[in-house]
Amino acid sequence: MELHIHLDGAWRRCASVELADEAQGSRRGPVRLQYDADYAIEHLGARDHRALTVRAPVDLGIRTLPHWPSFLIDLLPQGAARARLERLAQSGLSEWALLERGAVNPVGNLRIPTREPRTKVAHPGFQLSEMTTRGDAFIDYAQQTGATVAGATDTQGDAPKFWVAEDAQGHWHPDGGLLEDIAQRYFLLKFPVPAAGPKAADILRHEAAYQQVAARLGLHVTAPLPRYVDGALLIPRFDRRRINDREVKLGVESLYSVAGVLDSAGTYLRHHDALIALAGCLTDFDTQILEYIRRDLLNLALGNRDNHGRNTAVVKDTDGTLRLAPLFDFGPSFLDARAIARVMRWDGEEPMGTDWNRVLDNLATRFEEAGMAPLARERIATDMLAFGQALQTLPALMRECGMDDAIIEHRRGDIDRLARELSAVEVK
Repeated sequence: MELHIHLDGAWRRCASVELADEAQGSRRGPVRLQYDADYAIEHLGARDHRALTVRAPVDLGIRTLPHWPSFLIDLLPQGAARARLERLAQSGLSEWALLERGAVNPVGNLRIPTREPRTKVAHPGFQLSEMTTRGDAFIDYAQQTGATVAGATDTQGDAPKFWVAEDAQGHWHPDGGLLEDIAQRYFLLKFPVPAAGPKAADILRHEAAYQQVAARLGLHVTAPLPRYVDGALLIPRFDRRRINDREVKLGVESLYSVAGVLDSAGTYLRHHDALIALAGCLTDFDTQILEYIRRDLLNLALGNRDNHGRNTAVVKDTDGTLRLAPLFDFGPSFLDARAIARVMRWDGEEPMGTDWNRVLDNLATRFEEAGMAPLARERIATDMLAFGQALQTLPALMRECGMDDAIIEHRRGDIDRLARELSAVEVK
């Protein structure tokens, strides 16, 4: 199976991955991974946007692995995208077959090309309202073009998400990966998940308000912010840019991929595991760790329990820098009827109250055990104290950003408790 990478405005073959056992089509089967020789010589040693993953720098070797490399799971279709592919095949598909058919237009700058050439069909585009109200013409055309988001998810639901793009005339197009010549702005169009229950629409509507709150608190968010339109959320893509009338695709790798997690359902990833993995690849980790911690503190304050490792990612920019992606999938998941549980936790975190000094001490120990540079505890503690003070005005900020009073009152107790806990953090 060929792997392509988007560099300097064009797709090019960079590597191949093959089953070591033809009968084993699941992620747990052995594979062989190899960069193409010409590509490897040109980019030898690269571990940034030119590499498949931070875990496999560009080289001339052949990697024989007991299971799939974790970056392939980022490309594997799930949810609505998987259902569509299986309907087209009129049967269930192995994970390998899903990868072959459904990784032609994933997030980031990698793809698995289709066996048959894809032909772009001219289309005048849609009005925004035709997309957000899920008009039949838009849905049918989006499915035909393969604009359904194929990226893996850890929460099950059948509501589709679509890649869409706006052209210079303000018309909208489902983005199946063939709009390089007309797309000016790139978005993810997200609809409520029916399985979330009666509050599904409220959850999605408040995701826009949650992003506004995060921006006001200084966290890294998309520019512009997501906006809620006619029951759908329009989210700017952070992996696409338009520069000098040319589409630029940035590399993206989920936290699970960076940490080498193959099966998230069977792997209990703690925050210290995540930070140790991120420390090995992020540019300016000392600043990025503050962002990471603030995000999770805000998760606790606002009840976003959906903090699994595919809701955090690393963006690999064309200048060689690697940083946390803007905050995404951040909303009031405590309202979800599926009773989503908080997946990632800190050593020392307790449901009824946390001693954050103990959390920092444990984190320092974990860093030391991993042979890392000492934790910048004083700097982190100082930042946590400042964030705790900011939380004292959070209910008023939530109201300014348009959140419903019921959500503000529901979160007030946890906000107050967390602010008190953070006021006890010791700078030492």
